Amino acid sequence: MKNLYVNATKPLITLFAFLTIFGLNHSCKKAVEKTQEKLIEQSIGDNAEVDIDDEKVVIKTEEGTFTTDATQHDWPSEIPDEIPEFTEGKIVMVNIQEMTDGNNWVVIFEEVSQEAFEDYKKQLEDENFNINFTTKAGRGIHFAAEKDNLVVMLMGDEKGATLSINVQK
Repeated sequence: MKNLYVNATKPLITLFAFLTIFGLNHSCKKAVEKTQEKLIEQSIGDNAEVDIDDEKVVIKTEEGTFTTDATQHDWPSEIPDEIPEFTEGKIVMVNIQEMTDGNNWVVIFEEVSQEAFEDYKKQLEDENFNINFTTKAGRGIHFAAEKDNLVVMLMGDEKGATLSINVQK
C-alpha cells in the first residue's frame, strides 16, 4: 500500500514542481530551479537528471529523454518528412520524448480554425495514412492516423489543437 501511495504522489510532486517554476518571477528563478531540479530528480528516481532553464525542462532517465519547451514555436525538424506539417495556428509549446523504442512529439497550437482539422486529415490520407477513428463532440474533434511505424493523433476545438506524433523504432 505504501508503494502505491509513493507512486501516486510522484506525478503530483512533479506537476507541482513544474507549476511552481513557471509561476515565479525571474529574479528568484535560478535558485528555485536548482531546488526544483533536485525535487524532481528525487521524485522520479536516483537515475534521473533534470535540467530546468526558464521555460524549458529536460528530464533524462534510463528509459530516455523528455523535453518540454514553451520557447519553441516552430515545427520540430526531427519529425519525419512523411508526416505533413500542421501549418494552421500558432505553436505555443513542444514536448519531445526520445525513448529506446521510439520517439514522440506533442505539439500544442492555439488559434486553430475548424477547417484545419479536416484539411489535416485529408493531407494525412493523401500521404497514405489510414484514419483509424474520428470522434466529434460539439466543436471538438479527435482522430488518429497510422502508416507503417508512424501514428498521428490530432485533437482540438476552435481554441486550439494538440498534435501527437509517435515513431516506433
